Amino acid sequence: MDQPLDTRQLRAFLSLARSGSFTQAGRELHLTQSAISHGIKALETDLACQLFHRQGKSVHLTHHGRELLPHAETIMQAMNQARASLGALDKTPRGRLTIGCTPAASQFILPTVFREFKESFPQYEIRVLPGETPQTIERLLNNEVDLAVTLRPPDVTRLECHGIFEDELEFLVSPLHAWATKAPKVKDATAETFIVSSRSSLNFSMIQEFFLKQGVRLNHFIELGSSEAIKELAKLGLGIAIAARWIARAEIEAGQLVPVPLPKAKLKRRWVTSSLKGRPLNLAERTFVGLCEEVGRRMN
Repeated sequence: MDQPLDTRQLRAFLSLARSGSFTQAGRELHLTQSAISHGIKALETDLACQLFHRQGKSVHLTHHGRELLPHAETIMQAMNQARASLGALDKTPRGRLTIGCTPAASQFILPTVFREFKESFPQYEIRVLPGETPQTIERLLNNEVDLAVTLRPPDVTRLECHGIFEDELEFLVSPLHAWATKAPKVKDATAETFIVSSRSSLNFSMIQEFFLKQGVRLNHFIELGSSEAIKELAKLGLGIAIAARWIARAEIEAGQLVPVPLPKAKLKRRWVTSSLKGRPLNLAERTFVGLCEEVGRRMN
């Protein structure tokens, strides 16, 4: 008596109770009369009571059958609602997506991605945790975010990385700066002030390494966390920004900033979306990764 009821037997019970005929119940459930009869007998054995009076070809509910009927209807209704809810979930998925990203990605990449993502997943709750690449990757490894949108970190042994796009860092200077009309030499950089987002960023480490390989140490910095603030100071001639052109496309087209190639060599970066290696991505996460790749193709 403590075992759960068999839903197939309950379905047969309800059909027989409604129709009063084994033949009709069989047609409704696409089963033989014998299968219906065996199912009812098994249910009666399980419940240790008789559910139907059999009178010729017709049947009628017993007292026990009438007692069971509303419970059976409630059980089947709940199961149908559960099935409908799961079906609706497939059509309009719901859930939560937590994204870790760099400040630049949150400003220039994610708005377009989220606008298109919401068209397919309007019921999804989205949370964004901005941070520089090292901090964001640490959050990913600690399961604090589902996906990360960052520069490709040096160590990817525990990550599954999906390339978004590649860019190149350049100097961004005021049109009045000497470098706007005359290409600088490596040694010229030692006397300049550079505007950077954060000294703890992977971007800063890449810049430092680039110049150290050429025997030059950068000495003067203004540290700002905002791309907009970096561009404003560079426009005013208060320092030199080192960034990709897509960060300042509007300012370059308006003649407010001038891009100048780095001396001697190019400094390229790779942007990626990352997830934990071995963790399958759900449909929403796969869609997000694909949208990042689409937006990345438009960046350069």
